[in-house]
Amino acid sequence: MTTIDAMIPSDLRMYTREEVAELIGCHKDHVVMLSEVGCLKSIRIGRRYMYSYESIKQFQHDYEGLDVSNRLKAIESYKIVHNLDKKL
Repeated sequence: MTTIDAMIPSDLRMYTREEVAELIGCHKDHVVMLSEVGCLKSIRIGRRYMYSYESIKQFQHDYEGLDVSNRLKAIESYKIVHNLDKKL
């Protein structure tokens, strides 16, 4: 963490894929997959994708107890969280 990062409150700081992977204990490619599926919201800034503290907390809250260990399971979990399996 740089000096400037220490001055920014955690709820305002943006995190890289690598930092998010370290925070949640997975590989950065898994963070990419979670973003592509829609489980973890990101913001594109230039060429980089950045993650807010709030989006990381929301991911933890929404997907607690669900399996997001691979793309198929992450999609199934996304549908559960967003109630996309409702029968019409």
